[in-house]
Amino acid sequence: MNSGIILNQIAESIWELSRPLKAPGLRVGHRMTVVRLASGELWVHSPVEFDQALATELNALGTVQHFIAPSALHDLYWKDWFANFREATFYRAPGLKENPREFAFDRVLDPNVREPWENELPKMLVRGMPKINEFVFLHSATRTLIVTDIVFNFDIAQQNQIGKLFLKLNGIYGRVGCSRLFRLFIKDRDAFRQSIGEIMALNFDRLVLAHGAIVEADGKQILARAFDWLSKPEKQCGIASGL
Repeated sequence: MNSGIILNQIAESIWELSRPLKAPGLRVGHRMTVVRLASGELWVHSPVEFDQALATELNALGTVQHFIAPSALHDLYWKDWFANFREATFYRAPGLKENPREFAFDRVLDPNVREPWENELPKMLVRGMPKINEFVFLHSATRTLIVTDIVFNFDIAQQNQIGKLFLKLNGIYGRVGCSRLFRLFIKDRDAFRQSIGEIMALNFDRLVLAHGAIVEADGKQILARAFDWLSKPEKQCGIASGL
């Protein structure tokens, strides 16, 4: 593997690494976010594919202790991280499939149970989407909100024509947005709307996404615009609409 891997520092005690993720006709990208807690322990959100050079960099930053699978859909790459960080604690969102013969997560994230790292990184469940069960996390010290799939921010210059068409059809062409495809997973619109309202009440400015460019400033205003469709009648918000 490439020995020149560099974790990019984006704020005090926060690093990220984005790598390509294969998707038919679309350049997606997958971002891992790393936070160093006051204890010196590292909290790792949705890790990319394991390699030894990356593990070495992580170990140089602190004690790699907490691994987070933030939604039921982020189920890639876990086997090697389990094998190489046996002393760490692994957390998963409800519904994420695991293979007990190869690895089993230590804890299931629960909105009613406070984890030891939540003094610095409180979590919030996005309700109303039981097949996804995404949690978002707020790094209070740097006013950074860490999200997974509730919004995307793809660089259209990196996309081919098929990718650009996909982004246009899903309402996320050239903007931070909630994909219309993603909205199909909403089973309780009121619960989802309430969760987004609770997220918008948090104190954040930077927005770190699992897929697409980071929003360094005005993240709250940009996120609010990404969910302006929630204030419109439900029949106007489908994939076929022009919104």
